[in-house]
Amino acid sequence: MENTIFLKFLKNSIPHAVAIICFLSISIIYFSPQLRGYKLKQADYNQFLGMSKEIIDFREKYDEEPLWTNSMFSGMPAYQISTRTSNLFSKLESYLLQIIPRPVGYIFLMMLGFYIMALCFSINPWAAMIVSIAFGLSSINILYLAGGHVTKVHAISFIPPVIGSIIYTYRKNYLTGSALLSVFLCLHLSANHLQMTYYLMFIIAIVIIVEMYIHLKEKVLHRFVRASVFILIAAILGIIPTLSNLMITYEYSKYTTRGPSQLTISAGNHNEKTDNDALDDDYIKRYNFGLGELWSLTIPNVKGGNITLMSNEKEVIKKVDPRYRESVAGQYSYWGEQEATGGAFYFGASIFLLFILGVFFSGERLKWGFILLSVFALICSLKYSSILDLFIEYFPLFDKFRDTKMMLIIVQISFSLIAVFFLQKMFTADIDRKRFLLVLAGAGGLFLIFYLIPDVFFNFLSKNEMDQINDQMKQYAGNYEAVTQLEGFRNALIDARIQIFKTDCLRSIGFILLTAAGIYLFILNKIKKYALIIFLAFVVTIDLWMVDKRYLNNESRGLKYTHWVDGYSYQNPYRAKTADMAILNNERKNDQELNKLLNYIQNKVSINNVCEIVDETEKEKTVFRELNLSTNYRVFSLQSPFYESRTSYYHKSIGGYHGAKLKIYQELIGFYISNEYMKIINTLNSKVSIAQFNEVLKTQLPVLNMLNTKYIITHPDNDPIINPYHYGNAWFVDTVVLADDPDQEILSLEHIKKTNAVINKKHASKLPDLKIRDTGAIIKMVSYKPNHIKYQSSSKSDQLAIFSEIFYPEGWNAYIDGKQSDYFVANYILRAMPVPKGDHTIVFKFEPKTYYLGRTLSQTGSFLLILFTGILIFINYRNKK
Repeated sequence: MENTIFLKFLKNSIPHAVAIICFLSISIIYFSPQLRGYKLKQADYNQFLGMSKEIIDFREKYDEEPLWTNSMFSGMPAYQISTRTSNLFSKLESYLLQIIPRPVGYIFLMMLGFYIMALCFSINPWAAMIVSIAFGLSSINILYLAGGHVTKVHAISFIPPVIGSIIYTYRKNYLTGSALLSVFLCLHLSANHLQMTYYLMFIIAIVIIVEMYIHLKEKVLHRFVRASVFILIAAILGIIPTLSNLMITYEYSKYTTRGPSQLTISAGNHNEKTDNDALDDDYIKRYNFGLGELWSLTIPNVKGGNITLMSNEKEVIKKVDPRYRESVAGQYSYWGEQEATGGAFYFGASIFLLFILGVFFSGERLKWGFILLSVFALICSLKYSSILDLFIEYFPLFDKFRDTKMMLIIVQISFSLIAVFFLQKMFTADIDRKRFLLVLAGAGGLFLIFYLIPDVFFNFLSKNEMDQINDQMKQYAGNYEAVTQLEGFRNALIDARIQIFKTDCLRSIGFILLTAAGIYLFILNKIKKYALIIFLAFVVTIDLWMVDKRYLNNESRGLKYTHWVDGYSYQNPYRAKTADMAILNNERKNDQELNKLLNYIQNKVSINNVCEIVDETEKEKTVFRELNLSTNYRVFSLQSPFYESRTSYYHKSIGGYHGAKLKIYQELIGFYISNEYMKIINTLNSKVSIAQFNEVLKTQLPVLNMLNTKYIITHPDNDPIINPYHYGNAWFVDTVVLADDPDQEILSLEHIKKTNAVINKKHASKLPDLKIRDTGAIIKMVSYKPNHIKYQSSSKSDQLAIFSEIFYPEGWNAYIDGKQSDYFVANYILRAMPVPKGDHTIVFKFEPKTYYLGRTLSQTGSFLLILFTGILIFINYRNKK
């Protein structure tokens, strides 16, 4: 008896073992350079290294979390950059991803997650395996990994098992289902990508509504209520371990570009009242599709794929009229509405056919909910959509997220889920041949029509290109030769793009026919089930693999990969340039203690027997670490200052790179910093004298000076400009300008000087009497940590001190001689504090209560979740026994 049970268990486990081996093998083969120690080139990862450098340096030196960083945007919380987690489940997952490292680990989790969801629907494991491979290889995942958007992929990978757990709770076992839900929801939330969580909530809502309908129809509402109670309990227990992240993210979001503004005016118009809450509509839709680009889900090059030059399409360019060949080759192959794209969100032509067949053949009632939700997601991925505009305007939280095209993950899940519904139907019931052929004719016929008459459905020019060509046509309206040339170029470009489109369209038709042929042979009983499974797995994999390799491949140029770098370069993407070294040398020249410390580091003999370049790089990193943790000035790079974090890797930057900067800082950029940036650029370009340039530094950069901008980097390979007029870390003011409201505060900065301050009149009662002046009063910074800054002051009368540190009300506490003291905002964005006469020690500490409370709750929640799942597993085991 025991042997029979064991053999049955072994037999049932075979498909799962095969699936896991297949998922892992495909992931490893696709990312094979990873086995040789290479890492993906990821622009966003390089940006992360820059923005997190001070945080990591502080953590390594002091073994604690700074929670604040001054490395970019003059200072911001570190919550959305890098903090240690107190979530035990997140730590467990991190250990798993060390065993199966990224990116292999992420694609493996993507496939495994969908497989688990399919099993929760009681799908045949072999059918589940086929579609799970397709879900994992969808190009959206590959593009996100190539760009470094790993938290998106991380979050997406746990969406399917969350859905599956809910279904399992409602339809099978509420104990096991709710235990799974609590764990998978916790892992999903641990990725801390709230936009994906927001879209998951839409899916959960539709699943619950459909399940309630089904239970009502079957007159078993009591089961629905019982399961819903367990789902609610499981959801709460799944959320608690992630509260540390959720609480600080919620608190911080109120002060970011996604939160409300204090202002009623905009940088472009000071006189007209405007709504500055949340994100701008155009910003939200910047990377959304034009209407025809929706077909890129099934025909990747429907609008050219990714942004590359037409010259890369060598076979196409050969066929272009020689008169226009060079001009056409210089154009982009992509002609869609997105401002930038790495490639198409391709879910597979083969999967699309299975999806269409699932719509017509599957009896699963949940499919209608997913179809409805997919239509909504497709509409919300469009750049021009009245429905999207309504949701941005009125639906809660919808306007907090940019790039609503990300909602296509709902379509990705729907395509795969309804496709696997069809496979399950095919393996368990007869499929009507005539109906199958009709559906095939409809799906395949549409692609054939696209192929035969593409210019009826698409114009093959972007809106900007059409506008430019039309403007040129008008400009040369009287010049027949010029107009003829423009028309010839336009037609040649359209013809070239049509050829690219038709090639890809034919490719999709081919995979649709291959998929259909295998299914039809199975329906006719010409091939067996397992032969069809192997065939479909092969077709689906090749279909998606070929497109994925367009965007992320293992090609090499000489000894270097195109998309991969060695592990050392991955962790050390930057080396100090002329500007960085000049700043370092200037600082050590003026600080003898710092100079001694740096000399010790640079002269220290290596004891690790590592190669010289590694040794020198580590020394360089340590030198700049000590420089940053011993000084407190800011650097302004003129090289795309608000889209780079290289400067942050070495210095405390005025600029930076982050999707959720503080709103007040973004407003300061819009009102002043961008203008002052252009003044510097224009002055440098006009080649004025040194005296004239110094006058610009002194009188025309008031905001950069109050932000303590000591150095201006024109180019990393050039010596920086030393700004002698920066205000320093702290200073006393002689006069105060009282502002009625935030609008007046920010407008008053146009004439700000070191001797005065702009204060909101609501703080007037806190101000000291400044009529008695003390010209000998001093205040200076004596020690720096990102979360703990100490100053010394000395004066014969009460003073008002301004600190060149960003005002953030949630966590910063001020102390005078160890006693907590009040401080308030000055100059719209800085900190101000009344300082009594005499000699005093002033300290600012970052002590966010929400963070520490969240950590306690997360640790408690982790243990509660373990206890909850353990109890449910025990009860379920006892019941079965």
